Amino acid sequence: MIAFSRMLVLVSIVGLTSGCGDGLNRVPITGLLTAQGNPLAGASVQLFPASGTPGEGAIGLTDSNGKFQVISSRQSDTGVPPGKYTVRVSLLMDRDGTILPAEAIQADFPNAVESIPSPYCTANSPIEVIIAQTGGEVKIDIPVKLLSKPKK
Repeated sequence: MIAFSRMLVLVSIVGLTSGCGDGLNRVPITGLLTAQGNPLAGASVQLFPASGTPGEGAIGLTDSNGKFQVISSRQSDTGVPPGKYTVRVSLLMDRDGTILPAEAIQADFPNAVESIPSPYCTANSPIEVIIAQTGGEVKIDIPVKLLSKPKK
């Protein structure tokens, strides 16, 4: 269910934005995602706009060094409108503690669970970023230890 939800959010964010004809001013950003200062590979990073920030948000996937870029439209426009965003992070793992690839789907891993502790993996995450009018680098750190193996 978690992987399905993750995919549904991705489709919703990308599907609801209308692309280059939407009139949004997007600025390029690069990001670095860490957990307690260590790069976090294979995670999805979602940006949800705060009230007053235009657009529907954005999503990106971290590489092996925790670096990411985001898309925010059906046409895969890079960047996001400047403004304030809530950040949700997701990194799925199988019941044996194996981290799953970012493109994992629920049908292939029915027992997948979230390795990012709540509330950082929810839309109510306390992590917020402000994207400047010129874009730039965004550094996001999850200040707690990730879950290593689900409890039985």
